Amino acid sequence: MQQKAIEVAANASLMKSMAYRIRENGLALDKLVNEDGVILHDTPADYFTEYMAAANKALETNAADNAFFAEVWQSQKDFARTAVPFWAGAQTSNANLGRAYAAELAAGK
Repeated sequence: MQQKAIEVAANASLMKSMAYRIRENGLALDKLVNEDGVILHDTPADYFTEYMAAANKALETNAADNAFFAEVWQSQKDFARTAVPFWAGAQTSNANLGRAYAAELAAGK
């Protein structure tokens, strides 16, 4: 019973902190754009592939030099093989839904 209460409290705390972060970041970006004149730009698409290539090179280099690191890195790659495709798709769907709603808000709906 006590373990379930701790689990529920931890999940509630996580959701509260995520909601807080989303709200605070939204307020900060709104101020930057609408009060401070900042122009937001998307990150260039080639950045991500180049970042991943550089990160993988560094990770593989470290794995070659450290057996424990190699074990942990392999575990992370195994996890990512399953989790990342689903997560990336879900994030894309969430972003598309958010853009559709933001367009409605901008149109005054």
